[in-house]
Amino acid sequence: MSTPIPQPHERFLIGNLNELDSDFPLGSFLKLHKLYGDIYCLNIFGSRTIVICSQELVNFVCDQSKFDKTLGRPIEEIRSVAGDGLFTARTSEPNWKLAHNILVPAFGPHAIRSMFPQMMDIASQLILRWHHFAEEEIDVCDNFTRLTLDTIALCGFDY
Repeated sequence: MSTPIPQPHERFLIGNLNELDSDFPLGSFLKLHKLYGDIYCLNIFGSRTIVICSQELVNFVCDQSKFDKTLGRPIEEIRSVAGDGLFTARTSEPNWKLAHNILVPAFGPHAIRSMFPQMMDIASQLILRWHHFAEEEIDVCDNFTRLTLDTIALCGFDY
């Protein structure tokens, strides 16, 4: 018999929204982890989310032999127009296997490990930028978006 996933008490309509501190969301998740353990559920306005907090559980849910890829509503909408492709193919379709066979070697552990020096270079540049502008307000979201795009450009395209 399975054990239900623990969850804070829900409130009408908002569910568990009151459990999240908008000023420090990470602190909210840490508090909930201490209260409920390595796996818990949140329901925000009817949208149910399972939160996992251990490497063991991450490894389990990332095991492709145990779970099938599901397409969300937006991807299904795109699929209705674009057909099956890199992001819209179901795991049972030939294009999924083709895309999987192309992407896994390019983004597997060995390939990612070989990109570490480039990733470190981009991250170091961001740290230097923050040090240089230490007295000014930093738009962290913008900086991390640029970090991500710069890392993809450098590691993926040598640009």
